Parts: sequence; structure tokens; C-alpha cells
Amino acid sequence: MAITSSFESIVITNVTEYLSCVWMELTLAIFAALSYFVLSRRAATSKASRKLLSMHSPKEGLQDSDPEPTLAQMATKALRQGNIKDAVAFVRQLAGTQAGRVPANIAFRVLAAIARTAKFEDALAEVLVLKGKIHSGPLEAATADALKCGNLGACYRLDQAATALSIAKSQQTFQTLATAYATDAAAMRQLVHEAPTPFSKAFAELVLGAQAVVNDPTLAAEVLDKLNHVDAAALKRRSSSQSLASRSTSASADGSEKGSSNRSSPRNSSEGDSALRTDSLLETCKAAAAANPKIPQEIAMRANDIRSCGRNGDLAGALKVFERLDQQKAETTLVINSIMDACLACKDLQKAFDYFSQAKSKQLADVVSYNTMIKGYLANGQESVARQILSELSQTEMTATRPSYHGLLNARVMAGDLRGAWKLIADMQLADLSPNAITCAILLKAKSPSLSEVSKVLALIDAMQEPMDEVLFLSVVDACIRTKNTDKLARQMDRFMRQGNAAGLSAPTYGMMIKAFGQARDIDKVWSLWKQMNGCKVVPTSVTLGCMVEALVANGYTADAWQLVCKLQAEQSTRPLVNTIIYSSILKGFASARETAKVMTVYQEMKSQKISPNRITYNTIMNAFAQSGQMQRVPALLDDMTNAEPAVKPDIVTYSTMVKGFCNSGNVDQALRVVKDMKVKGGCTPDEVIYNSLLGGCAKEHRCDDALQLLQDMRECGIAPSNYTLSMLVKLMGRARRINQAFTILEDISNEHNLQINIQVYTCLIQGCFNCGQAGRALEVHKKIIAEGVSPDAMTYSVLIRGCLQAGMVDKAADLARCACGCGPMEKCRGDPPGLPAGCLDEVVAALGGPGDENARKLTKELEDFQKKVSQKHGGADRKW
Repeated sequence: MAITSSFESIVITNVTEYLSCVWMELTLAIFAALSYFVLSRRAATSKASRKLLSMHSPKEGLQDSDPEPTLAQMATKALRQGNIKDAVAFVRQLAGTQAGRVPANIAFRVLAAIARTAKFEDALAEVLVLKGKIHSGPLEAATADALKCGNLGACYRLDQAATALSIAKSQQTFQTLATAYATDAAAMRQLVHEAPTPFSKAFAELVLGAQAVVNDPTLAAEVLDKLNHVDAAALKRRSSSQSLASRSTSASADGSEKGSSNRSSPRNSSEGDSALRTDSLLETCKAAAAANPKIPQEIAMRANDIRSCGRNGDLAGALKVFERLDQQKAETTLVINSIMDACLACKDLQKAFDYFSQAKSKQLADVVSYNTMIKGYLANGQESVARQILSELSQTEMTATRPSYHGLLNARVMAGDLRGAWKLIADMQLADLSPNAITCAILLKAKSPSLSEVSKVLALIDAMQEPMDEVLFLSVVDACIRTKNTDKLARQMDRFMRQGNAAGLSAPTYGMMIKAFGQARDIDKVWSLWKQMNGCKVVPTSVTLGCMVEALVANGYTADAWQLVCKLQAEQSTRPLVNTIIYSSILKGFASARETAKVMTVYQEMKSQKISPNRITYNTIMNAFAQSGQMQRVPALLDDMTNAEPAVKPDIVTYSTMVKGFCNSGNVDQALRVVKDMKVKGGCTPDEVIYNSLLGGCAKEHRCDDALQLLQDMRECGIAPSNYTLSMLVKLMGRARRINQAFTILEDISNEHNLQINIQVYTCLIQGCFNCGQAGRALEVHKKIIAEGVSPDAMTYSVLIRGCLQAGMVDKAADLARCACGCGPMEKCRGDPPGLPAGCLDEVVAALGGPGDENARKLTKELEDFQKKVSQKHGGADRKW
């Protein structure tokens, strides 16, 4: 029993101990499970946070202890493996976290990958979903990398990808592509058409350097035309004797002797003279092109041939080149655009549209295709169709460019529809295309812009991010001159100068500014610009000097202009600037001031410097004689004209000036002889101006018969008399007391030439009636004037009232005074009454008996009351009768 009890107690103890261990292990297991669950959840949260952080971080190389890659890493891996489709899917997700933009480093890898792939078209189709999501920086880096590796084929593909993906090209990208296309005239020409104008000097030098290789002389002219004046002049001088490329070769050869340090660190093309490195880059491109058989040189060459045929008007030749290409080569965007361009150059719009339709159906049309058709329809006057093409472009996946709008904008501006032009500007801005220098220059081309329109364009210029170039500044100067807005011109000029352009301004630009401030009579600014031009070492042209001289002469500073010309004439370097036109301007200034002695001094100096006077010069001197009454000098001047080499023949202005001078000096007989010689020897027919001068001379000398003979000569020559002619005739007949003949002449001429007699002629007729003692007839003329609807002026009523007073018709004079002021019993003219000249009413009051006379007081009161009514009608403005 004792043993059994002992055994049971042992068993119970062991079981209890075993159960305790099991419970302990179970408790520990549960605790461990709970701990694992909590810790695993925390780790998962931390990993998700790190993943989200990697998605939002643009930095590469960020190492994480977690093995799961980020979207950027997965996209990079897919690109490295050539799996474009998966890479684009990852990039789209990544762009969604980057405000719709592809990070620069990933965009660079995408562009580099599609440029290297053998299936470029398929790869590009996959990447089209990223259109508008890649900015210009990655494209610039990718093209530079491709050129550095000598892969010109990649440069071509990157250019095409930029168009398809709507990636803006930076200036550096254009320069890189210009280097890559050095041996491809067609691609180079397309690049020139696409590059924004005015071209940078670096880009232009690269294109001109390549032009020597591709042998396309028309390209040079186009590039120089799209440069600003200063750079174009510099490049023209540089390329006058040999091509730019050969000059660069010489420069490189000279530089090689100075050590390798210069070669190892070439200057940046945007900061220095890129021509110094053009030749070495061209040699690199040639070698790369020879080593890379994949470049589509044949397609590029055939496209260039097609365009060349089109420019030469040979559409048949262009079509023959196009038809010889096999289907694969013909169905490329470059070739299709080339044949469209050729069709438009040969004015076959329908055929160009057919090719355009084919390109659209085969998805080969790009923005250039649409822009080409817009340009074609505009050139054909079909602006509405061009608008439809632009609308169609906006509905595609492609993005319209500024050239898409500029053609239509120019059409609206040339049509004078500025409202339509500004509507296009609004459409551009809605399409996220901000106006640039070309846009503003087009707007400033308007024929008659208002001050408000010019102000709106200047506001656009102020909002431009890029600095104003000289071409746009010239347009601003011209518009401000036309609208006489020198205040805004001064502000724009200050802005232009602050951009550091003072040293780069050309002489023509200074000339236009001098002209503008000369017209504004700001002589201080004129001299300031002239001194600034000299300080910047800008050599003036004859046109610039002409603007300066004209500004001084027009403002009465002819002596200063003459002093300036003498100074320039004394310098060997500036002597060629002084020409006949400049001398003529100075002669005109002294002639207007009637300083005949100085006129002759300038003329003699002109002859001593062997500067040949022209007809304008002689006419200016002749006018000086006519104004100063020194007609005795005329024979000697006519001899000079005859003996000049070559001889200068008098024209109608010369004869007119002589006739006027002789008539003013009281020598009508000599004036008549001039007209006779003019008909016989000069071979000229007198015009109305000459006949009016003769009639004026006859009127001064009371030569009625000669005047009537001149009127008969005018009829025989078919010259219709004007109201000015009639006024002199009527005045002459009135003074000669042949008033009946004056009435007859007026009736005959008005019926013969359907001429409406004006108030000045009628006023002369009224004065003639009073001179002949026919006051009643003068009043009848007044009634006739009112009946015909001709409005008498204050001078008409002055003649009527004073004539009546001289005739003793005081009451009639008072009635006429009332009539002139719009009241009284007599018939009145239409519209506002003209009133009376100062002193005329006082004469009527004095004739009535003075201010104390009852009738005089009554007349004065009536006119004062009426004056108050008129004053109230015109808003309180005080009018003098």
C-alpha cells in the first residue's frame, strides 16, 4: 500500500509537472505568434511608406533595404531590357505622381531607348501616350549624347520623336541637330523652317558651315534673311570670299599650334564664336555618317531633290523623283511633306491636298504637314479652308505650333481685321502658345493701327519671357512713328537698352529712332542717339545720316545739320556717307528759311566736292530763288542744269516753280514766256498749278484779257478748273468791274464740268457785286447760297454786312447779323450758325447809332439771348459772335 501510494504520488507529480511545461510552452507560443503578427504589420506599413516615398522622389540611386523596386527602377530595368511597352506603363504611373510630367532622368532614358531601337516606328507608337509630358531638357541631353557617340541616326529619330511627342526644342537642340544634319540638305532645310526666328548667331553659323558641304546655295540666303541685321551683316562679311566651313578649318589649324589646352576645352556656342569649332564637328559628323549605314541618306537626298524641283517650278520632275521611290521609302513623313511642298511651290493646291489626304489616311501627317497645307490655302486666298485645317489639327493628338496660327494671323492683319487677329491671339493662348516676337511683329504690321492697338501689342511684348530682338524692336519703332507715340517708344527703347542691346544695334535701327524723335521734335533725344551710336562704334550709313539731317532740318536746325555734314565730309572714313540727297535736305532747310546766300554756299560746296546735283537739288534751289524774289539767278541755274554730266532736264516742278517765282515778282510776261518754252522745248504740258499761278499773277496786275485767254488754254488742254481757279477769276473780274462776265464764267464752268461752287468763290462774287455797286445782286447771291445748301462762313457774312453798311443799308446789315447768329427774319443756313468775326457787330451797332440807340440795344439783346441758348446747347461753352 505504501508502495502504491508512493507510485501514485510520483505519477501525479510528474503529470502535473508535464502539464505545467505544456502550458508554459503553449503560452510562449501564443505570445510569440502575437508578437510576430504585430511586428509583421509594422514592417509592412514601413515598407509601404518607403515605397510611396520612392515613387514621389525624383532622385535615383536611393538605396533601400527592401528588395521591392520603385516604379522608376522598374521603368529603367524595362528600358534596359528593350521592353518599351512595359517601361511606358511604369512611366505613365510615375508621371501621374509628378503632376503629369515625366521626370527628366526617366524621360532621357525613354528618348535614348527609342532612338537606339531597331524598331523605331513601333517604339514611337508605344511612347505616343506620353505626348506633351516631356519637356525640352531631356531632348537636349539625348541629342547631345547621340551626337557625341557619332550616332547620327539617333539624332534623326530624336527629331522625329520630338515632333510626334510635342517636345519643344531648345536653342542648343537646334544647334546639335544642325551639326548632325551637316550632310543632309533636306533635313537641314526642314530644321531651318522649324527654328524660331530671328536665328541665334551660333545656329546660323552651324547651318552656313554645313551649307558648304551640302552645296545648297539657297539655304544661305534664307538663313541670312532670318538673322537680325547685325549678325547677318557680320556673317555676310565673313563668308564673302570663302565658305564659313573653310574659315573654321583655317581657324582650327591656327589654333592647333597653340597647344592642346585650347582643343580640350572648346567654347560654348551660345557664349562665343561657334564658327571656331564648326569644322571639327563637321569632320566628326562625316566620319560618323560613313561608319553608320543605317542613316536614311537616300530618303533625305530624294526629299531634297523633290523640294529642289518644286522651287524651280518643275512639278513634273518632282513627281518623277517621288514615283521612282519604292513604297516603303515614299511612305515617310519627310518625303510626303517634300512632295506637298513642291506641289504648293508650283501652285498645284489640289495635288498637294491629295497627298495630304493620303498622309492622313496612313497616319503619316505631322504638324509640318498641316502647317504646309494652311500656308498653301492662305497663299491661294482660301482662308476659310485654312481655318478648317487648323481646327482639324487641334482635334488630333498633335499639338498646333505657333506657325500654325501665324499664317492666319498675318492674313487677318493684312485684311485690316484687327478684331479677328486678336481672336486668333486668344485662341493661341488657350492652346498654351504664348505670343512670341514673330507674333507681335505680325500684329505691328497693321496698315493703320490705332494708338490703343499698338498699346495692346506692347503689352504682349512686355509679357514675353524672351528678350526683344532687333527685328521686333524695329517693328515697334515703326508702329510708334506711325501712331506718333514717342512716349511708349521711349519706354520700349529703355527696356531694349537694359537688355544689353545698345552695342548690338544696327545703323538702320538708330536711323529709325532718330527719325521718330525728330518727328516728335525732341532734338535732345536725337543728339543723344547720335552720340550713343558713335560711342558704340556703330558706323552710320547714308540712310542713318539722312535721318539725322532731316530731323535737324525739320526742326529748324539746318545750320547744325550743315556743320555735322562738313565734319563728316572732312573725315576720309565718313566722306562717302555724304551724298546728293543729304545736300538736298540741307538746301531745302536754308531755302525754307529764305537764306539764299547759304543755299548758294551749300550748292558751291556740293560742286567742289564733285557730288552731282539731281533734279530735286535744282528744284530746291529754284524754289529758294522764287521765295526770295531773286529770279535773276534763274538763267545761270538753267545753264548749270544743261551743262551737268549727265544733263538734268527741267520737269513740271521746275517750270511750275519758275512760273510762280516770276508771277510773285510781278513779271507775268516772263512767266508766260516760260510756259511757251515749256510747251515747245521742254515737251511738258502745263498743269492746273501752273495755270493758277499765272491767273494769280494776272489778278495782281488786273490783266483780265490775259486771264480769259489762259482759261481758254486750259479748256483746250483738257484741264478742268477748280474752285481755286474760279475764285481768282471772279476776284479779277470784280476788281475790273466786269461782274456780269464773272456770273457767266461761273455758270458756264459749273455746267461744263459739273462743279459745285464753294463758299469761297461765292464770297468773292459777293465782294465783286459790292465793288460794282450792285448791293441787291449781292443779297441775291446770298439767297442762292442758302437755296443750294451751301453753308456761309463768318467771312461771307462779314463781306455782306460791311458791303451793306457801305451802301447805306443799315437795317439790312442788322438783319444779316441776326442771320449769321441764327435768328431774325432772313432765311438761315443749315447746321450751326457761323457767327460773326470780331469787330463786325460793333460796326453794325455804331451804324445804328451807338450802344445808346434803341435798335442797337435790341439787336445786342437778341444776339446775347441767342448766345446763351447756344451756350447751353453746347454744354456751357462760351461762343463769341
